[in-house]
Amino acid sequence: MKTQEMTPEQTTVTKPTKNKAKGPNKKPIFDPNSLNPYNLNFLNIWIKFPKKMVMIFISAILYNIGISTFLAKAATVATGFSALVQSLTYTVTATAPYFAYIYLAVNLPIIIIFWRKNSRLFTLLTVYWLIWQVAFQSFLLIPVIHNFFDKISIYYVNWYSPKSENSVNSFRALIPWNVYGNYFMKLKDFDAIGIEKLNSINVGQTMNINGIIYSYNDIQNIKQFLETIKTGYANPTWPIIIYTVIGGICAGSAGGIAWKNSASTAGSDFIIYYISRKKKKSVGHVSVIVSLCFASFSILLISILELTGAISANNSKPTNHAAILLRAICTVGYVFLYNFFIELIYPKYKKVKIEIYTKKPDAIIAHFKAINYWHGYNIARMVSGYTNTETVKVETFALYLEQNIIRQEILKADADAWITITKIHNIFGKLNTSKIE
Repeated sequence: MKTQEMTPEQTTVTKPTKNKAKGPNKKPIFDPNSLNPYNLNFLNIWIKFPKKMVMIFISAILYNIGISTFLAKAATVATGFSALVQSLTYTVTATAPYFAYIYLAVNLPIIIIFWRKNSRLFTLLTVYWLIWQVAFQSFLLIPVIHNFFDKISIYYVNWYSPKSENSVNSFRALIPWNVYGNYFMKLKDFDAIGIEKLNSINVGQTMNINGIIYSYNDIQNIKQFLETIKTGYANPTWPIIIYTVIGGICAGSAGGIAWKNSASTAGSDFIIYYISRKKKKSVGHVSVIVSLCFASFSILLISILELTGAISANNSKPTNHAAILLRAICTVGYVFLYNFFIELIYPKYKKVKIEIYTKKPDAIIAHFKAINYWHGYNIARMVSGYTNTETVKVETFALYLEQNIIRQEILKADADAWITITKIHNIFGKLNTSKIE
């Protein structure tokens, strides 16, 4: 009996049998159109797809770093379902450290709704992605870890010492740039001590403030900057752009890794996956449209909250009209940057034309039939202008993600075959996509 060549995912299940099982112990045929062709559950997915589980873990960590370390510092407006969570964490500041927990809770009804609509592999891996998100954010709640990530910055507002332009501060005294310019809150402990006590420290002495030892130069620098912000400090807005770019690259790469390994970053991705699978449209293309819709809602919502004072100096976020506009622009830029990386890493429905020039057409065609090759192909005989001998061209159209598998199969039949692969922009008509679903 001829069997169909399987993808790496398909090799994790039993080889296909005939449509009707002959015994009660026979396992069912692999059905690529089924939502759960691998018979997965929450536990056996670790055994059947260990590599994907590792990549999902890496994706979740990279995404969390991109969001919490960079995008959060730029305060770009969230897109997708995270906009709902962001509106809560912005208005109730105390909930901010628990963003991942709230995001998981928001996703639970979406998971239930799409449980019988989306692939079980996709759903389970995305749930695990959410769990890794929560686990990593729990790790970030440890004070030492939180302070370390909070301290990471591309720009420190008090980088140079007031005593000398060439005297750089120690890391413990540096104050990271803040999108809202709310530096006084970070220095409230120093202000509470009083200027007289800060002036009492002499060269060579140190001062213990909340368990942190500051040198004489550290105290002088912080005291000088404290006086500066009291008289007025022009907070720069250019770091918003840099943070958005870095965060977009990290988050986009993480999203691409997740999609490539049959998962996603949850939220609106459940909807994106459903539409993409039903319409056979690129994930990146669908994601841009959905993300821009959510982004428009998010920008409007957050802007209203900030401009009306619901998000204001009362919760450490004073209103800055110029920064709000720049953040809105950067949010749109982030959507395109994020989806560019997803499309770059995971061009799911991108098509290619594969041309095979061979002296052994019968061997290649026989091999295609042996593996039940799933795409149509054309055969043309021609004469080589270089050798003046007959050459056969076998032409087929396939998906970009299938090209390596197909190339390997061709070379099994004819190791000397000449293969060219060309990108196709549009194909009007159906193409078998079961190998990548």
